[in-house]
Amino acid sequence: MKKQLLRKNNFLIISCFLLISQSLLSQSIEDRYVNMPDVLNPTLTKQNRLELLEYHKAHQSDSITNRFGNQTCLLSLDSLNERIVVQNTPSSTFEMKMVGSGDNSSAIIGIIRTVCAPACLSSVEFYDTAWNQIPIQFTMPKAMEWVDEKSIPADKIDLQWVRNLMEVSFISLSFSSDNQFLIARNNTLDFLTEADRKVLSPFVSDKPIRFKLQGQIWIHE
Repeated sequence: MKKQLLRKNNFLIISCFLLISQSLLSQSIEDRYVNMPDVLNPTLTKQNRLELLEYHKAHQSDSITNRFGNQTCLLSLDSLNERIVVQNTPSSTFEMKMVGSGDNSSAIIGIIRTVCAPACLSSVEFYDTAWNQIPIQFTMPKAMEWVDEKSIPADKIDLQWVRNLMEVSFISLSFSSDNQFLIARNNTLDFLTEADRKVLSPFVSDKPIRFKLQGQIWIHE
């Protein structure tokens, strides 16, 4: 009898664990956004995040008043591609996307925070579905990677002067909406004076740089 009770208890424990695990794995991007730890997005409380999504789904409003009394706006909600973008404040955005192989057992949550003051600068972090941070390797590109050094006339423009101007990089990131790319854009020209920007603009590409996740590393395409 005791062995039967023990087997039954073990079966119940295992069943509960599997149900909880399945529930966690099957969460939508909306569920993850609402239930994520507040420390990851201090501008909004859990109730704020829930209201923002509910108002959007009800076609009532795409903005709410955040915990600091300012307006927060939902810029994009793509349930199919599991991506959400929120304008936390007039100068900052928060982006979340499920990335990786698409296999729930190895799902990765990517979070991008961007601040524009005035040039936009991003940071990116990655978490598992239990909100443990994952050491995914991503190397932020430098502003000089967008500069075509060969096209700069050496007799008119000092290359070292260009490198000095572009030494402090302002790079913004975003996840592609329809696939698994991480896209980097160079905003460093926005930080320069109008005169310097006019000189450098012809030699600086405005084309984004794309990265694709391979294993635990984002690879420059």
